[in-house]
Amino acid sequence: MKNNILKFGLIAFCSVVLVGCNSEELTDQVSIDDIDSEEAVLTAKIDDGSEVLSDLTLQGFEDEEGLAKVGNNRFLPDCATVTIELTNTSKNVTIDFGTEGCEIRSGHIVKGKILMSYELNVEAMSLVINYSLEDFFIDDLQFAGSRTITRLKANDNGNPQYSMNLDFMVTFADGTQASRTGSKTREWIEGAFNGNWGDNVFLITGSWETNFANGTMHSTTITTPLRREASCRFLVSGVVELVRTSFSGALDYGDESCDNKAVFTNTEGEEREIFL
Repeated sequence: MKNNILKFGLIAFCSVVLVGCNSEELTDQVSIDDIDSEEAVLTAKIDDGSEVLSDLTLQGFEDEEGLAKVGNNRFLPDCATVTIELTNTSKNVTIDFGTEGCEIRSGHIVKGKILMSYELNVEAMSLVINYSLEDFFIDDLQFAGSRTITRLKANDNGNPQYSMNLDFMVTFADGTQASRTGSKTREWIEGAFNGNWGDNVFLITGSWETNFANGTMHSTTITTPLRREASCRFLVSGVVELVRTSFSGALDYGDESCDNKAVFTNTEGEEREIFL
């Protein structure tokens, strides 16, 4: 069923269990039909943007260094310019999407730069990729901060794997800000290094917190790995546990069908089908 990473995981949760994000009168008796759409939309945009950023960084690296480089169907669009700077021990890669807006494969409009740096030994079993963002926007959402990605050439399953720390600030068009911290891991289970971005499939695990300027905190833990397919805009399977203040529940993305549906179950066992 659906969409990475959790792109839209929290929107469903927030849409069904949040009431009055600025209210101090929350109780354990809130109905599953209570809605706080405004903050749900903000959280969903962060989820979506975070996954797009992961796509761009990881596939940008593989376009440059992996066997995927030999393919004609690269992930990065032609409007993105890649600049290389070599030192004696490291390689610096700048992916520049320009200032006017560059449309990527998923239809998002990206502006600004991703600056990556890593050791020259890309054949090493484990490689640390450091990157930062410069005037970087996904649609009308600005991301600021830096990350470290540990790329494992082959995990115990023989698949490429990427462990990412999350630590960034997001600014919305109206000036609203939120921060996200945590970690996630992506295992590349299908389509690795064949030069065709469209058949890439990842399994995602991890947990993180999103803190809004008004003091509201949302936490997310993936309990069943999320499946992200490059050919689908939505997560297609997996389960996440979602918590806001004193409320919690589970969001199930289904049976690997590519659709915009998920099922939310609260702690009372009430279920509701969600349209993402």
